[in-house]
Amino acid sequence: MSENKDRFVSLVRSINREGINELVEFLEKSDFYTAPASTRFHCSIPEGLLIHSLNVYVMFEQKRKTEPYKTVLGNISDDSSKIITLFHDICKTYMYETDYKNKKIYSETGSKKDEKGRFDWQAVEFYKVNDLVPYGHGEKSVMMLEEFIKLQPIERYAIRWHMGFTEPKENWNTLGSAIEKYPVILALHESDLEATYLLEKDMKSE
Repeated sequence: MSENKDRFVSLVRSINREGINELVEFLEKSDFYTAPASTRFHCSIPEGLLIHSLNVYVMFEQKRKTEPYKTVLGNISDDSSKIITLFHDICKTYMYETDYKNKKIYSETGSKKDEKGRFDWQAVEFYKVNDLVPYGHGEKSVMMLEEFIKLQPIERYAIRWHMGFTEPKENWNTLGSAIEKYPVILALHESDLEATYLLEKDMKSE
């Protein structure tokens, strides 16, 4: 078991929610611990989804300790914090597969061509999307989680809308209303962005 996986499982097993053991068993059988978080944008590396989930948890926990979120998130339980951060992207389980493409490679002289003017090529591995359950993003994570555990309303809303204003424009009015009802949505969305652009900016495949 990797250090990241060990930490993740320890956090999940500390959640006091009926069905959590069954959820852990599902994750163990899935590709959650080895999958990337994206094809090429962030954490597009083996174990990327696991790393990203832990990073979002770290950023969210920092918000719980500082204003203005300290007051806004005062009623969020430890269990809810772990559920919405560690599982916001569970929808990416069984979503990516590996394939190969030809890539031009440089010679020792720095040229892509050999002495006869021909390009040198190398087969490189890359990730591509193969979504076996096309049910959206946040809503898909909610659906998958509730096959194992009962979510509280605040958890459903946070996970469903965690993409924030990267949602299609036609959803922005509904999103705004949801944030007014549950400001935790904004905190989770910001934590997601901070993990992506600050902690994981160099964690990309070539």
